[in-house]
Amino acid sequence: MKNSLRFVVLLSLLLTAYRNVNGQPATQKAIEKTWTFTYLKAINGQKDNLKTYLKKNWFAMDSIAVNRKLISRYELMENLNADAEWDFIVAVEYFTRDTYTDIEKAFEQIRAEHHSVTVNGLTLKDLGRIVRSETLQKR
Repeated sequence: MKNSLRFVVLLSLLLTAYRNVNGQPATQKAIEKTWTFTYLKAINGQKDNLKTYLKKNWFAMDSIAVNRKLISRYELMENLNADAEWDFIVAVEYFTRDTYTDIEKAFEQIRAEHHSVTVNGLTLKDLGRIVRSETLQKR
């Protein structure tokens, strides 16, 4: 009986040590965070309005997605070179490699509940365009 109890205690200690070394429970799959970068270019003279539109619309929805643990975080990066191909990057960090595909149903619910906010009566198509999109991972 003592040997059985010792075995159970030893096994528990080994599992605890394994979790501490690996930073996660032995049965939990490692999270593969992945970023999407969406590059946007403002239509002439609309850079500030485009930035405001992104904050009031895209980031309003992304904020809800963070609170619901659908995405890890989001950021806006601004290009300081006025003659560049793009003016902004909207960067979104997902918890998985498949990014939006894994959260599409839940995010579309957020989108359906969102009331689009215009900026000076203008929508995204009036303010700018998406130049390209990329998927990245930190290594």
